[in-house]
Amino acid sequence: MAILAGAIVVAACASIPLPEREGVVLYRKKCGACHRPYAPQEIRAAGWEKTFAEMRSRAKLTTEEIATIRRYLEPDLAPPPGPASARP
Repeated sequence: MAILAGAIVVAACASIPLPEREGVVLYRKKCGACHRPYAPQEIRAAGWEKTFAEMRSRAKLTTEEIATIRRYLEPDLAPPPGPASARP
């Protein structure tokens, strides 16, 4: 039973693989220096905006680096929550 519980915890903590495209190296370097770099779809667009504002100084991001990371993340951003009636 303990082994099964441990396997579930490990599976729940596994991260979504990062897309391999332009910007991934910078994203891993800047955003993975202190914590695991989150996959774009793990955080909604509004959350990323808050993260950029907070991490600009912490990660010492230049305006150009923010633009590069933003372009990297945008294709896979989590969609905003929709009305309950629109969900399948």
